[in-house]
Amino acid sequence: MTTSPSSTPLRLAAALLVSGAALAVAAGCASSARFDGPGGDARLYGARCGLCHVPYPPAHFAPSEWPGIVAVMGPRAGLDTALRERVTRYLVAESAASRR
Repeated sequence: MTTSPSSTPLRLAAALLVSGAALAVAAGCASSARFDGPGGDARLYGARCGLCHVPYPPAHFAPSEWPGIVAVMGPRAGLDTALRERVTRYLVAESAASRR
């Protein structure tokens, strides 16, 4: 298979983008201690989910919807089981509080 000269820069750019995203996730995994303390769960959610998109406000979805969303999206954001549980608890609690 022959590639055209114009497709080579696009492939290189795509490879660099994927590599950069993987490094960002790895760096976030290595320094999860910065999410300890007051407000840590909100920072964790913003930092990890914000790697790929603007994080939705917790009230955007009902409390019952967040566990399924985090189960699907958490691995993509590099969240291990414990971090997914933290993010889920935060989103469910904040979503519920906004509905009172």
